[in-house]
Amino acid sequence: MRIVKLFLAAGLCLVLCACDKSSKNDFAPISTGTYILNNGNWGNNDSNIGIYNPADKTYSADAFVAANGQGLGDLGQDIIGLGEQLYIAVNGSQTIFITDTELKIKKQINAEKEGARLSPRYLATSGNKVYASFYEGYVAEISSDYSVKLCQVGPNPEGLAVAAGKIYVANSGGMAYPAYNNTLSVISTDSFTETSTIEVNANPIMVEASSDGTYVYVSSFGNYADAPPKLQVVDIQTGGVTDLDYTSVSAIAKGKDDILFILCGGYDENWNPLPGTVYMHDMKANRPLGLFVSDSTDLLNAYSISATADGYVYVGCSDYKNTGDVYVFTPEGKLHDKFDSHGMNPLKAY
Repeated sequence: MRIVKLFLAAGLCLVLCACDKSSKNDFAPISTGTYILNNGNWGNNDSNIGIYNPADKTYSADAFVAANGQGLGDLGQDIIGLGEQLYIAVNGSQTIFITDTELKIKKQINAEKEGARLSPRYLATSGNKVYASFYEGYVAEISSDYSVKLCQVGPNPEGLAVAAGKIYVANSGGMAYPAYNNTLSVISTDSFTETSTIEVNANPIMVEASSDGTYVYVSSFGNYADAPPKLQVVDIQTGGVTDLDYTSVSAIAKGKDDILFILCGGYDENWNPLPGTVYMHDMKANRPLGLFVSDSTDLLNAYSISATADGYVYVGCSDYKNTGDVYVFTPEGKLHDKFDSHGMNPLKAY
């Protein structure tokens, strides 16, 4: 949860939803909240950020627009904080916005290589640096003065995490279907150069690291044929990679006290979506902790998972046609709230 002091304009108009959903107290003044990033649909320039207050269950949609008088852009991909600043990666618009905690833009970074704009994907922080993956095959180090250094990695990098002085980057090779890449690039934070690679499952996507610098966890989508999705753990000391016993893994998120939340889903034989299931895993001890959701909540069309510093867990659900729903769970796995995100494909809560 982050402190915000945003008073949203009462007259700001919302685009009408494609389905009839009950709305919360849109555009009400709020004093605390969690940022909800909606990915949007490719090419529609419809990504947005709302702010949700779990204390009183209010949601203020289009908070970025209210703060800046402009939209976020095409395909909001990730949001992360460092100090009193937020970094927001907008993939399709090839932009990283840096804002204050009220979402007011302070700086806009458009990284380039040989005159060509790069497309940001995922973000991570360490010390006073922010690291960003770019789909064209680079990782950026963004310093506190907003200067940018680039390091070349594998094809189409996605998630990244920092542990024990190294940056671990998932090289998906997502544009090379069906010959996906299957490596992690390892970058030294001191020299900011790639020092090695680690072989993992095909099409790795998300990376999280234990806070003690012992393990790195990698989720992958596989090749949609003979290599299924997997969750794997890398022993940082030995470089050994072990498959974990979770099936149909679609997303992971590191939570409070080094608990990894694992969203598993999939489809039946007729390609109908199956309800999502959330598991917990102790990241430091590398051991399963069982199911997270402790009531009968049904997570149909589960799309994303996030865990915030206050202990709440957010599951975004999307049918790719209508505005998404966000399910909010207490640290004990009980449903706390459900609300319409007023955006397509809710991807990240921060």
